[in-house]
Amino acid sequence: MNTVLICGGEINDEFSLVCLKQIKPDCIIGVDKGLEFCYRNHVIPDWILGDFDSISKEVIDWYREQQEIPIRQYKPEKDDTDARLGMELALKLGSDKIFLLGATGGRLDHYMGNLQSLQVPLKYGAKAWIIDSQNVITVWDSSFSVKKQDSFGKYISFLAMSEKVEGITLKGFKYPLLKYTMTNDDGIGISNEMQEDTVYVEFERGILLMIMSRDK
Repeated sequence: MNTVLICGGEINDEFSLVCLKQIKPDCIIGVDKGLEFCYRNHVIPDWILGDFDSISKEVIDWYREQQEIPIRQYKPEKDDTDARLGMELALKLGSDKIFLLGATGGRLDHYMGNLQSLQVPLKYGAKAWIIDSQNVITVWDSSFSVKKQDSFGKYISFLAMSEKVEGITLKGFKYPLLKYTMTNDDGIGISNEMQEDTVYVEFERGILLMIMSRDK
């Protein structure tokens, strides 16, 4: 099940509408200020949630009138961000692929929280991606491969999300690695490039952040 969370960070409408068309989500969750994107682009979410402290009254009132859309409202004083709550809802609904739009830009604390939240679906055998017009971001807890035709942008970077990622081997890259242990203060994985049609990322243990990116 593919689910898209439309969050309240910076969002490029044209790019995000293309993403929605390509993803063809089974479920759309409008998260707080992300509803403003939905409103101006006539997107009807399947679920709505948030504390609604940063959304215009006109928008949230319009969606409240659409009584067929379930709305979960939270107090602003809560332990999780709205995006994290949206991800947990997506998992409860049975999502195995979760895409976050509008999850970058704006406040840095919310962005960092969204990055950390990418690890949550791994516990359920699911995957999550943060997508904006310059980046596709995800995390891995086991070895994987990427086809060049499926990549996003020129650059591909790797950072340790756990304290360390042990035994990293990169094959098919401009800058290969062999059995390298990457710590979470290590910058060796930044701005690599794919040299072959399929690249391989192998590691023994840890959680690895992958960022595929392109310049403006």
